[in-house]
Amino acid sequence: MKIMVCGKGGAGKSSLSVLAARVLSKTHKVYLIDSDESNTLLPKILDVEPPKAIVEYLGGKGTIFEKGEVNLAEALAKAGKGIRLDELPREYVSSSREGIRLLTIGKVREFGEGCACPFNFLLRTLLKNLELEEGEVVLVDTDAGIEHLGRGVEEGIEAVIAVADPTAESLELAKILKEYMAETGKTFWLVVNKTTPEIEDIINRKAG
Repeated sequence: MKIMVCGKGGAGKSSLSVLAARVLSKTHKVYLIDSDESNTLLPKILDVEPPKAIVEYLGGKGTIFEKGEVNLAEALAKAGKGIRLDELPREYVSSSREGIRLLTIGKVREFGEGCACPFNFLLRTLLKNLELEEGEVVLVDTDAGIEHLGRGVEEGIEAVIAVADPTAESLELAKILKEYMAETGKTFWLVVNKTTPEIEDIINRKAG
């Protein structure tokens, strides 16, 4: 199963992604994909060395749009049909002591290097063409907001976990994600973070 963890910045996406990965790793082979182009916390939380970014495997950020979606998928797969994450070279995957396999799409690190659009394009192509074996789960820790929705990244997944904190903006983003998932017949879960029993009923009504 391929699951995206989405929500407003600071809502707790990365923390929930790691917690979910640790729970699932007890019964599944788990891949955790870091698609946040700015946050660098996941390797530290998992206590692993940061893997090389997948964008580097394909020749760098500047080559992504040049390849086009079909050629990009072929470059990732290298041979055969579909993409298998266990066929990536070792330097592009870091494994935690629990057996969680961490991958990174790419990071914005230089002044003036441009937007993160190629990373979303790469992630969309990867998820659409990804082949999983029985017992494998992919969790994607996304960047803040819902730009990935506009880029069509959700096309290649089966479920979304929306992480929301008790703010109007956060709940509005969750509603947008819920509506999209309902339209496409995909699974949607909402996790409300940083709340208290006193406001739980209010949040539940707003999240409706």
